[in-house]
Amino acid sequence: MALRFRRRSPSGEPAVLGTYTFPSRTVQVLQTQDERIQWTCDCDKFRRQTDQREPLWCKHIAKAAARRSIERLTRRVAIPRGIER
Repeated sequence: MALRFRRRSPSGEPAVLGTYTFPSRTVQVLQTQDERIQWTCDCDKFRRQTDQREPLWCKHIAKAAARRSIERLTRRVAIPRGIER
């Protein structure tokens, strides 16, 4: 079993673990200095939730989380739709 260690960002900024793009939105998975996972989205609903104490969430993060789970289970990276070879 292979272990992967991620480098910590020396500047104190969260390390980007993954970026998931959708037709109109981008979701990022970040790892903070205290080893927590944080999801961010560039949609308006996500930005309006900043004053709440609950974990921030939107439908784009839910889709990205599902895609990430499938990638981790199958160990394959999903190819975004609309990209032709």
